[in-house]
Amino acid sequence: MIFGSHPIRGFYDIPMREVGANVPYEWLIYIFMFIPIGFVLYGMWKRIQIWMLAKGEIHRNDRIWDRVVSFLVNTFGQTRVIRKPLPGWMHFFVFWGFLFLAMAAGIDAAHHWIHWPPLEGAIYIGMSWIVDVTGFLAMIGIMVLAYIRYVQKPDRLNDNKASDGWILLVLFGILFTGFVIEGARIAAQIQQTPFMEQVPYEKIASPFGWMFASIMGGMSVSTLLMWHRVMWWIHMAMAFTTLALIPFTKLWHIIAGAFNYVFRDLEPSANRMVYNIEEAETFGAENIEDFGWKDLLDLDACIRCGRCQENCPAYNTGKPLNPKITLIQHMKEHLDAKAPYLVVRNQNEDANHEEMAMTDEAAAEVANPMEQSLLYDVVTTDVIWDCTNCRACMEHCPMFIEHIPKITEMRRNLVMWQGDMLGEAQSAFTNMERNYNPWGVGWAGRAGWLEERNVRDLVNLLPEDGGEFEYLLYAGCAVSFDDRYKRVGEALVRLLDKAGVKFGYLGTEEYCCGDSARRLGNEYLYQTLATSNLESFNNYGVKKIIVVCPHGYNTLKNEYPQMGGNYEVYHYTEILAKLIAEGKLKPTKSLGTKMTYHDSCFLGRHNNIYDEPRKILQTAGGSVIEIEKARNFGFCCGAGGGRMWLEEHAVEGYKRINDTRTEQLLEPDPEMIVTNCPFCLTMVADGVKEAQADREEQAKVFDVAEVLWQAMN
Repeated sequence: MIFGSHPIRGFYDIPMREVGANVPYEWLIYIFMFIPIGFVLYGMWKRIQIWMLAKGEIHRNDRIWDRVVSFLVNTFGQTRVIRKPLPGWMHFFVFWGFLFLAMAAGIDAAHHWIHWPPLEGAIYIGMSWIVDVTGFLAMIGIMVLAYIRYVQKPDRLNDNKASDGWILLVLFGILFTGFVIEGARIAAQIQQTPFMEQVPYEKIASPFGWMFASIMGGMSVSTLLMWHRVMWWIHMAMAFTTLALIPFTKLWHIIAGAFNYVFRDLEPSANRMVYNIEEAETFGAENIEDFGWKDLLDLDACIRCGRCQENCPAYNTGKPLNPKITLIQHMKEHLDAKAPYLVVRNQNEDANHEEMAMTDEAAAEVANPMEQSLLYDVVTTDVIWDCTNCRACMEHCPMFIEHIPKITEMRRNLVMWQGDMLGEAQSAFTNMERNYNPWGVGWAGRAGWLEERNVRDLVNLLPEDGGEFEYLLYAGCAVSFDDRYKRVGEALVRLLDKAGVKFGYLGTEEYCCGDSARRLGNEYLYQTLATSNLESFNNYGVKKIIVVCPHGYNTLKNEYPQMGGNYEVYHYTEILAKLIAEGKLKPTKSLGTKMTYHDSCFLGRHNNIYDEPRKILQTAGGSVIEIEKARNFGFCCGAGGGRMWLEEHAVEGYKRINDTRTEQLLEPDPEMIVTNCPFCLTMVADGVKEAQADREEQAKVFDVAEVLWQAMN
C-alpha cells in the first residue's frame, strides 16, 4: 500500500502513520520551526524586561507547593474560566484541543530529531482519537465563542478589536485545514487500499478525519494528494505564524496567565502593607513603574473577557470606573507606550528627555507617554474614587488579576503625596484623628451604648470589671456611635450572655479598626489606629476576638497580622452559628417571615462566609428567598472602600448603587431584608425608604443578630 511516496502500514501490520507522508521536503518544517520559537523567546524576553521596570516590590516566592497546585489546577483544569459555563467550557475545549495538537506535533518533532519511537498500535489509535476529538471540540468552541462575541454581543465584550476576530479566524483555520489534511490522507489511503477492511482502525483513530474523508471521497487520488500537500504547508504556515505572534497579541495571555496562576496572591483578602512608613520618600503609585512586577504582569494577563466589568457595581450604575477598560486596559496601553522610553532611560541614565522624545512626524501627534500622568490622564481620579472595594472584579477574573491593590496604591499617592482628596474623605480622616471614629462623636462616649441599651450589667468592661474572658468583643465604631446599629450591638450582647459566653469589651480603649482610612488611601492614619488597638489587645492578653462589622473583621483578621497582631478572629455570625450547633442557643419560636438576605462584600467575597448567616436565619424560622445576585455574585451596597463617607452622585439614566441593590432585594416582595454589616444596613434601609416611599407598610431591614434575638423572645 502506497500513500504518495511513503509507505503506510495498514490493518494487517501495526496501526500507525508515517508523519509527512506525501509531503516533499517535509523535514524542512523541523528547521523552520525554530523561527517562530525564536520569536516567542524574543517576545517573552521583551515582556519580562517590561515587568522588570517595576519599582514596587512584591514577594511571591512562598508556599511553593500551593503555587504549583494553583498553576496546574487553573491552567489545565481551567477552574476559574469554567465558572461562566458556556464561554468557559468552550474555552476549555479550545485550550485542550490545541494542547493535544501541540503534544502530537512535539512527538512528531521528537521522532525526527532524536529518533523518538513512533506511536504504534493501540497507543497510536488512542492518542490519535484524543487529538481528533479534542480538535473537533476546539473547532466547535471557536464557533460558539465567535457567536457569543459577534452575534449575542454581550456588554462585557463591548470593546471588540479587529485582532479578536482575526485570531479566532486563524485558530479555526488551523484546525479546519488539519481536518482537511486528515480527510485527504484517509480518502487517498482508502482508494489505494485493495481491501476496505485494511483501514477500519482509522474510523476509531480519526473519527472526524474519517468524516472529512467521506466528504472528499469523490475526488481522484491525484487531486487528494495535491490538496494534501498544499493544505499541509498552509496549515503549518498558519500554525507557525500564530506561534510567532503569541507575545505580540492577546494570545500572550496564555503565558502571562500561567505566570499569574503561579504568582497570584495566596494570602487572605488584605491590602498591601506600607513598611517603614516614617522613612518612606513617596507613597503609593504615581507612575506606572511605581507598581510591583506582579501588577505589570496582571496587565499582560488580562484577556478582556469583561467578567470584572459585568459584575462591577460602579460600572453597572454608570460610573466612570470600568475595571476592564478604564483601569486595567488603560494602564496596559500606557505601559506599552511608556515602556520603550523607560527601557532607554534605564539603559542610559544620562539620556535626557529630548533623546527619549519621539521624533517622527506621525508620533509627534501623539502625546509623549513620559508626560502623561497616570493619576490624571490615564486612569483619572474619578475612576480611582469610584471603587467600592467590593472585590467582584477579583472574584470573577479568571486570571486572578488584582484590581483593588492597584486602586489603593493610587489612592495612597493622591492622599499622602499629592494631598488631593475628596472633601468628605478629609472630614472622615479628621474625625478619625481627633475622636478615633469616622462619625466624629466624642471618643469618651464609646462605651455609652451599654447604658443606653440597658446591657451594661451583661458586659465585662475592661479594665473596670476585670475578670477572665474567653473572647474580646470588638464592637466597632458603628455599635458605639450609630443609633440604629446600637440595637444590633444590644441583640448580640444578649445572645452571647444567654449562651454563657465569657467576653470582655474595651470601651474607650477600643479604637477604630482603620479600615476606612486604609482603603481611602491614608495608610499613616490606618497604622496609627491599628497600633493603638494592638497595644490595647496585648495589654489584656487577648487571644480570641469577636468582631461585629465585616470591615473590622477583615481588617483584624487579615491585615493586623501584617503588624504582628495574630489573634483568632471571628465574625459574630460564625460564633452564633457555632453556639446554635452546640445547642447553647435555641429559639423559642419560629418567625415564619419571608425574607431576602444581603451578602455583604467583606464577609462574603473577601472572606467566603456565606452559609453561617443563612443557617442562623433558618434556625430563627426565616424563609430565605435566594435572589439572583447572591453569594459571590452579590451586588455591593455601595459603602465599601471608604465610600460610606463619600457622597455618591447618581448618573443620569442610572440609580445609585444602594438603590440598585435594594431593588434586587425587594424583587421577591419580602417582608424583611436582612444584612450583617452596619454599612449595608444603613444603605439598604435608605434604599427601602426611597423605593417604597408610597407604601404604608415598607419592608423591614434588620441585622442577622436582631432576627435571631427576635426568635429567642
